[in-house]
Amino acid sequence: MAIHERRVYQVEVLSPVHVGSGERLGAPELAVIDGRLWRFDPERLAAALARDPRMLDRYIQEGAAALRFWNEAERRACARYSRLWTGPAPREVRAHITDPLGRPYLPGSSLKGAIRTALAFVALAQLPDPQRRALMGQVERHARETRSPRREFADEPLMQELMGRDPHHDLLRALRLADSTPAPIEALDVGRIRVAVLEPDGTLRWLRAPGDHVADPAQAFPIDLELLRPPPRPLQVQVELDHALLNLSGDAALGSPERRRLVREWERHCNAFARHLAEREAAFGQRVGLKAYAAFYQDLLARMAADPSSVYLNIGWGTGWRSKTAAEALGPEGVARLRRLFGLGRGDPFPRTRRILFEGEQPTLPPGWIRLRPIPHPEDPRHGA
Repeated sequence: MAIHERRVYQVEVLSPVHVGSGERLGAPELAVIDGRLWRFDPERLAAALARDPRMLDRYIQEGAAALRFWNEAERRACARYSRLWTGPAPREVRAHITDPLGRPYLPGSSLKGAIRTALAFVALAQLPDPQRRALMGQVERHARETRSPRREFADEPLMQELMGRDPHHDLLRALRLADSTPAPIEALDVGRIRVAVLEPDGTLRWLRAPGDHVADPAQAFPIDLELLRPPPRPLQVQVELDHALLNLSGDAALGSPERRRLVREWERHCNAFARHLAEREAAFGQRVGLKAYAAFYQDLLARMAADPSSVYLNIGWGTGWRSKTAAEALGPEGVARLRRLFGLGRGDPFPRTRRILFEGEQPTLPPGWIRLRPIPHPEDPRHGA
């Protein structure tokens, strides 16, 4: 077996993905003109405005909306993209990460984070009950020692115990994922997400403000963001498995033999976690009447059964608590203890919220699902099998 095992995967976007750059776009870059939402490039726009002092004055007063006085060719010369849009311009759009040419891609760190959660979930589920209870005790002691437990670190002690006590002993040192190849700018769209809330009586409502839930999703708070939709050609990503690191022994060893086996079989375990998510979310969608949402997960389960050689991941923003933590493998009692400790959610059921993409005014898909399809290589022992 090669010391470094490299595989290339096609990345198929199954539902729109948002991996945030941290940038929030507003009036200086965005405008709705003639039924299209325009995003303008700051450098090109600044150069054009410097040649047009009258328009510069209007831009200072109105932002990008002032560019309605330009003709379409002038706008296109300064635009990154324009997309069909109904209604007023969004107040804010969360930007997707892009390369220096403005092309969206999927960072290797986001892919690796999803794999880490999946492997930790499987590792935790494989432990005997006494060991899981002991781990829960470690989490509680850690929270008491830090004095002010923070929700985003609720499963940090679990992850350290399962995946490595420090960066030097991190199991996923042996699994390296490159950033994906970029998609054309045409694959970048602007979409809207709203937050569904499952009430204690089992009814579905929508978040308008903290503590304010409404029956009509059109009255709910909109979250506008750039989304990577399926590009004309699939993206690609390279994954490298370092067997030399996995074969280290003694104090340098990356976990126990059982944990190292998890990394060697990462594809299978990611799919086990994906099935766990899909089964529960399909049931949720059916229970509350989100037909398109439930149908997506039913179709996802069918895809996984028909194509077990691919890898299914839920990545990026908006994927929810269930996708971001291994803690559900602790079982209902363990999750209840975590919730009490970190103040997760108010009342039951839990998790109560889902971020759902809207098309028009209808709730449709969960964000962030992708499929990695291995590209056979002549040296891959699976090639031609």
